[in-house]
Amino acid sequence: MLEQNKGLTILSEVLAYERYVKVWHREVEFPDKTVHSWDVVGHSIDAQFCVVMTFNTRNKTTNLVIEYSQGTNDMHYTFASGAYEPTKHGSMLDAAKDELSEEAALKHGEWIPLVGADGAIAELKWGRNRFVPYLVLDPVDDECPKPRDAEELMQVRRGVTMEELKGIVLGGKLRLPSVQTWVMGEEVLRRRGLL
Repeated sequence: MLEQNKGLTILSEVLAYERYVKVWHREVEFPDKTVHSWDVVGHSIDAQFCVVMTFNTRNKTTNLVIEYSQGTNDMHYTFASGAYEPTKHGSMLDAAKDELSEEAALKHGEWIPLVGADGAIAELKWGRNRFVPYLVLDPVDDECPKPRDAEELMQVRRGVTMEELKGIVLGGKLRLPSVQTWVMGEEVLRRRGLL
């Protein structure tokens, strides 16, 4: 029986390409002793990015970012999200606060991490990238938001109801890390009696 979250023996791993993302050539040994090779995509550090779902407890709405997705060459919804940069951020929470300011022009509120202190969620099966999801209750407008990166094309959609958000998710229009964050965030909201 295969065990969940148990890795295989990595026989070799060589960096094959590096720019904004990296590609490694990895060889692993299966339990039957056969060797298989893969291309693995990602960044070097373990928990590379954060995703921030906001929730207004008074009017029961959230905010979404409509952002250009370079891989699919289209505009899609996401929550505020972005990279953790060790030279810029003291923690993943610092990165999340910066991204909320930069992408949604919001700050403060009650911050709720949706995974444990050492937890991060794998983005894709063939990638190394992991993310840390957050729920923020009642953030306020940031009158002096942090500047966006030059290559980011986005706008904010405010006041999205939970029913509208569900329709966006069911229509396949919300990026998967944001979907995961929504599922986990909605559970917290239900437990607190906010939905």
